[in-house]
Amino acid sequence: MVKRDIFFQGVTAPLRLDGAGAILPIVAEIAAAWPYRLVDADLLADPFFTIRGDLGQGKLLCESHVEDRPAQLWDPVNAVCDAMASLAVALPLSDPHLICLHAAGVEMAGQLVVFPNLRRAGKSTLSVALARAGHPIFSDDVVPLSFPSGGVAVGHAMGIAPRLRLPLPDTLPADFRSWAEAMPGPRNRQYHYLPLPGQPAHGTRLPVGAFVLLDRRDAPTAARLTAVPPDVAMDALLHQNFTRDRHSGAVLEVVAATLAAAPVWQLTYTDLDEAVKCLEAGFAGQAAAMLPGGQEWRFGPAVMEYRPGPVGTMLSQREGCVERWIGDVLYLADPEGRAIQRMDPLAAAIWGMLEEPVPPEELEEALVEAFPDTPRVQISADIFALLAGLVEAGLLG
Repeated sequence: MVKRDIFFQGVTAPLRLDGAGAILPIVAEIAAAWPYRLVDADLLADPFFTIRGDLGQGKLLCESHVEDRPAQLWDPVNAVCDAMASLAVALPLSDPHLICLHAAGVEMAGQLVVFPNLRRAGKSTLSVALARAGHPIFSDDVVPLSFPSGGVAVGHAMGIAPRLRLPLPDTLPADFRSWAEAMPGPRNRQYHYLPLPGQPAHGTRLPVGAFVLLDRRDAPTAARLTAVPPDVAMDALLHQNFTRDRHSGAVLEVVAATLAAAPVWQLTYTDLDEAVKCLEAGFAGQAAAMLPGGQEWRFGPAVMEYRPGPVGTMLSQREGCVERWIGDVLYLADPEGRAIQRMDPLAAAIWGMLEEPVPPEELEEALVEAFPDTPRVQISADIFALLAGLVEAGLLG
């Protein structure tokens, strides 16, 4: 079978087609705004994804080499869909300046509004509706971000056509349904890709002006924008970052700086048209933001082989931990950059007591004094569990 490689701009590893050249027209439509080159396969080059054809019944064997998941048999549209998902993982592996969010991104008032992915919240449908209303769509599923100095994040266009899940809900406005159903583009029983004309090319950059969390309601609810507490926004952004190889201390620093610079809203809505009008009103009149200058943050890798020891007789904060207060909530990252921990108020208070080496018994006495109505045995068990968790997380030593 003929083997061909597709090299997408900015990605060092190819998408390999092994007897699956028939999907090339689908790739051309779905990735119309992401430049790529098609070459004969170099078997010495490791692909990020492989699609194998000639399996009968129109099925293709699809295997990701950048995600730990089993190979799948797909029809041609789902095969390309699966490859695009792995392409979003391969992109930051080729560029250490990027982290990627499961999110949609749409240009409004000259800046990027990012909609972090909340399951079945309607981000793809809303993004397409905004694009239909004249607001360029950077992505409906993955938004790469880079971080120049100054705290303003920059979003990058993916160059992949948005997709709608089928069948379209009956609750969508009739004119939107008719427009979407009449749009050309690859489709199967599950998805319909809409190669909208005039959308930003891959790599187009805009400063992030705001984050909007979507709260779609089934019961009729007037569309409204409300401010979101900083820690809620932080949890949403950290949860949607899937660039897991990045040092978590660096991720914590740039996300905290980003949230200090960009407002976070929640859009509560039922009706799609009302949601579009609410967003347009909310961002109307805002001046277009300038792209920030300065050197972009280069992310180092996490060090996963760290092995914590047992809870010792003296404990203190490990040198190199990163701590950031987001609103009233403390977030910590270990020196190896393996994870980010959200601290409750009591854990944050104990963390503050551990700036210098302290025996666990001293912490226990402080809590017994602070909570006289709580049995000592419970306090002792709770403090040991907390300290053991912090040691396991690599925060104490």
